[in-house]
Formats: sequence, structure tokens, C-alpha cells
Amino acid sequence: MNRKQWINVLKVVVSIVLLAIIFSTIDVRALLFTLQNAHPTWLAAALVMMILGVVIRAFRWQILLTAIGVPVPLGELTAIYFIGFLFNNLLPSGLGGDAMRMVELNKHSPRVSDTVTSVVVDRFLGLFALQAIALVALLTNWGAVPNGVAYFTIVIFMGGLIGGLLLINRPLYTNLRQKIGLFRRLTDIKFISSTFESFHRYPLPALGQSFLVSIIFNFVHITMYAFIGFSLDAPVNLAQYAVIVPITSLLLLVPISFAGLGVREEAFRQLYGQIGVAPEVAVAFSLLVHIIGNICTGLIGGVIYLLRGAQNVVSEEQ
Repeated sequence: MNRKQWINVLKVVVSIVLLAIIFSTIDVRALLFTLQNAHPTWLAAALVMMILGVVIRAFRWQILLTAIGVPVPLGELTAIYFIGFLFNNLLPSGLGGDAMRMVELNKHSPRVSDTVTSVVVDRFLGLFALQAIALVALLTNWGAVPNGVAYFTIVIFMGGLIGGLLLINRPLYTNLRQKIGLFRRLTDIKFISSTFESFHRYPLPALGQSFLVSIIFNFVHITMYAFIGFSLDAPVNLAQYAVIVPITSLLLLVPISFAGLGVREEAFRQLYGQIGVAPEVAVAFSLLVHIIGNICTGLIGGVIYLLRGAQNVVSEEQ
């Protein structure tokens, strides 16, 4: 096996080890009882929120693509998003879906750079909007979460804010590269330089519109989490969800496990445990988030992917 395959195997091992540790340190019977007694109405509502969120994210992506002259129908972008969820479940990385989105979008644009930049910008705007909501929730409900979580949220937001200013301000970016050697060396890293170049292609009005849509999406996203929490009667309020959801979302981007399994469960156990949620309820919560947020949407993506394949076969036969 090559290096990439070994890394993927390692991610699977990390997930298995983490899950084994978690299940060996909680009451599994209590976990199963919690899952069995989850309120189905709230779970159905959470699934509706998840599907609505996919459509909103596709609309945000459409705004960005239109700004660089790549018009793609909203229905097509929504389908591509669902296909992305399918590959998030198949590839050992939370970013696998992004790679598939790029592949699918390449069918609509001859320029590979269009697909890469739009996905990178789309991802950043979503995460920064989520952090902005977390900051507002934190400042208006100080004490809702432990101080360590609160300060971590502030640091992450400030980092995102500084990064965002550099991403949209080319003169400032160029000036810092010329005057600060460390900044120049950091931005010489291919991924970082590509991210900066991606943002510099988009006009500010398009970025502003996409950010506003990101705010709407993340309210829906947090509501999905809240509905799942309601299904378990978890003692968590909306402000706490608004602060904790962004942290878990960031952790899941770290590519050290398969589809976030293990990392998600431990993050939920640690973070929600600090605000009074029992370990079994926190782990049940994380598993339901994975089922609704990844598996259900991945199944929808699988159906779409199979239908596309069938349509291509029919077209070739004709």
C-alpha cells in the first residue's frame, strides 16, 4: 500500500479505538435505552431541517458560482451536495464530500479553478458564519458554557475574523507578504496561498450575500441539533447549542478518523458533559447526529448518484 492508503487505514483504526474506549467506559444498556426512547417526531423534524439546510447551502454555492460566471441550476447543486454526503461516508475524511463536489461541478465548468475556489470559499463562509453566531450567543448568554469553552470560542472567532479580513483585502495581504517574512512563508504554503487566491476572485457583494445565506443556514443547522437534543430530553438550551455546535464542526474537519466516528462521540461526551448531559445521552446524541446528518443524507445522495448513472447508460444506448 502507498502512503495515502496507510493513512486511510490509520484513520479507520483511530475510529475503532476511540469507539472501543468510549463504549467500554459508559453504560451501554443506558445508551441503547436512550436511543430506543428517542422521540421520533423530533427526529423527523431534525431530518427536515437537515434537508432544508442542504438546499440553503446549495443556494449559497450558486451565488458564488454565478459571481464567477458559472451558472448552475439550484436543483443540480443540491443534488451534488447530497452526493457529497454519500462520499463523506465512503472516504476516510470529512473533506471527501468536498472533493466529490469538485468532481461533479467540473461537468459544468471547463476551468478546474472554478470548482476548487467555489468549494473552498463556500466552506470558509459557512464555518465563519457559524462562529459569528456562537460569539453572539456567548456574549448574550455568558455563563451558559464553561469559561474554557467560552474563551476557546472567542479565540477561534478572532482567528477567523483576521483571516477573513486578509482574504478579502488584497492590498493588506500583499503588504503583509512584503513586510513580514513569517507571513510570507506561511502564505507560500500551497493550500494557504490557494485559499487567499480563491477569495480574491470573488466580488465583495457576492461574498456578503453568501455570508448572509450562511447565517440562515447555520440557524437551521443549530436547530437540527436542538431537535435531536429535544428527542433525547437533553438538558441543553439554544445558546449552549449555538456555542458547542461550531466547536464540534471544527473538530470534525481534522482528518484523523473515518467520517468523524469516534472523534464526534468523544467531543460530544466531553463538551456536553461539561453542561450536565449524561455520557450515555451525549454519545446517543452524537450517533443520532451522524445518522441524520451523514447516513440519511448519504442515502439520498446514493439514490441520486445511482439514478444519474442509470440515466447516463440510457443516454449512451440511445
